[in-house]
Amino acid sequence: MNDIDGIVHPGETYDDMPGRIRDYITYYFGHCPPVEMINHQMAHLASAYFHAPADDTFVLSYDAYGDRLSGAYGIADSEKGVEMLGSFPNSNSLGMFYATMTSYLGFMPGEDEFKVMGLAAYGKEKYDLTVFAKPTADGYLVDSDFIRSDPAPKSRLEPYYSQKLVDLLGEPRRLGEPIDERLMDVAFATQQALEACAISLVEMIQKKTGRSRLALAGGVGLNCSANLKLDRLPTLNDLFVQPASSDRGLALGCAYHGAFAAGDRPQPLSDVYLGPSSSAADDTIKAALDLTGMAFRESDAPGEEVGRWLAEGKIVGWFQGRSEFGPRALGNRSILADPRSVEMKDVVNARVKFREEFRPFAPATLEEEASTLFEMSKPSPYMTKAFPVREEKKATLGGVTHLNGTARVQTVSAESNPRFHAVIKAFANETGVPSVMNTSFNIKGQPIVETPLEAISTFASTGLDALVMGNFIVEKQRTPRA
Repeated sequence: MNDIDGIVHPGETYDDMPGRIRDYITYYFGHCPPVEMINHQMAHLASAYFHAPADDTFVLSYDAYGDRLSGAYGIADSEKGVEMLGSFPNSNSLGMFYATMTSYLGFMPGEDEFKVMGLAAYGKEKYDLTVFAKPTADGYLVDSDFIRSDPAPKSRLEPYYSQKLVDLLGEPRRLGEPIDERLMDVAFATQQALEACAISLVEMIQKKTGRSRLALAGGVGLNCSANLKLDRLPTLNDLFVQPASSDRGLALGCAYHGAFAAGDRPQPLSDVYLGPSSSAADDTIKAALDLTGMAFRESDAPGEEVGRWLAEGKIVGWFQGRSEFGPRALGNRSILADPRSVEMKDVVNARVKFREEFRPFAPATLEEEASTLFEMSKPSPYMTKAFPVREEKKATLGGVTHLNGTARVQTVSAESNPRFHAVIKAFANETGVPSVMNTSFNIKGQPIVETPLEAISTFASTGLDALVMGNFIVEKQRTPRA
């Protein structure tokens, strides 16, 4: 049953799976018509290349595991599609390295790796994790003895690390315990090891292929800080990161691969606003507001009003159009605030997000002005890379500049999202700063809001000052404290 290895855990066999899953697989392979099988990593590679096809491309996927592989690489072009040249087994997994360190640091592996990335900026060079993950001539090597395997964890709530890692670093952090300097230093070492391995891997593949443009996918591809280091490699002409790099993007890759195999030429996506729609005049928005009994009004120019409110220090929930495909809020399901002051980051955390203070917020920036604020020369519409904030702009962008001097930039064009562009433009007219603080429209531990009622619920239960859904506006009336 090798064809279904990807849906079982490492080390499991067909007989280990629950009966209902075995019955389904038996029925599927016995009754469904023949189809071209595509494995986990090939789906990642296809999702990266066909989303933004270009000549001279090599492709890379790396994550935890899938189909008994932790990564794959190859080349791609418009005539032959994606050709896989090599792969890495589950036993040599950069994704499992980072997940294991996430578990050691007291976060949820498979979900909270971005917290480790944010925490790393607060640490310093003290620990050496190259004994766990190190660059090699073949790309990298992960010592799986540091990963718990006897017994292997069956849940993300169980430790992913083995006693060998505890012997190396000391006692792990338990969920909810304070974070001290030692843990910050461990996070720093984790990020450093990942970046060194990623650079070594990309350089190895580039030597093999002789190509200069990289299309990247897989869960590790969402590490914006590592992507910054890859983006700065002098041998790379371009780095494209699939915006839904994790397993969220597998269906897209399968669709692209299948279309190409059938003789079609898949068209790249122009944006990622692909979820359910709530238009500016959507009756469902008004119906939801009527249901709650909230007072609301309509505006012909909500973007201008929001830009002015942000300049006044208000925090606004912004709910527009179709929701985003992938893990990032890109201006349709967003919470917006003033990016200029460091204090605003703490205010948003205290009043709305209720999340860890070490996690940075992102700047959504006018595409045409981004290079004046950040060290970047090309658009970055999907918030997949970090960029250095220009030295002279760090004081101007205190609320979105991370401790290491970088920011996870989203560039916004008038073509891709005219309503969000109008908000940032209005804020720039008020303040001279062509950027706003953008974070996902949710609170810690909850998914990003999808419907008008979910947006209203989050608005009502947090410290948001205003909610804008389409052209409908709800404001809170705050009574000044005596």
